[in-house]
Amino acid sequence: MRRIILLLLLIAPLSVELHAQNSNENTKGAVITVIPDTVKLGVIYVDDINTNSGKVEIKVNNSGTKPLIMHTVKGCCGTNIADYTKGPILPGKEGVIKVEFRIEPRPQQISRTVTIESNAVNSRVTVVKILGSVNNRKAKNEISL
Repeated sequence: MRRIILLLLLIAPLSVELHAQNSNENTKGAVITVIPDTVKLGVIYVDDINTNSGKVEIKVNNSGTKPLIMHTVKGCCGTNIADYTKGPILPGKEGVIKVEFRIEPRPQQISRTVTIESNAVNSRVTVVKILGSVNNRKAKNEISL
């Protein structure tokens, strides 16, 4: 029994030290923060769709201590990454990702993703969702259940 207690007393400080070391790693590199982490387009009516309806800007902040480098920025099916900050994003600064996709003029759910691969210590791969819906307008005398 003494051996078990002695062993636990020796292991406990080591695990606390390892945990403290892991939490310090986040402050010793680039830390990515995406604003917004989920883009909510809300309801778009069919008769309101125009060339800007499928254009979204995503801001990427670096709250770490080293420059953030986005190696790869990809969009899912039919989602085009028009432009993104290709150079290093310095600590405390932000970059932008410009996303474009076509919205069909018919009722549908919009569900797209943008995947960012970077050198961030908090998340090497970050996924941003783009959500919304396209609906027909209701007629004046029409009620919904």
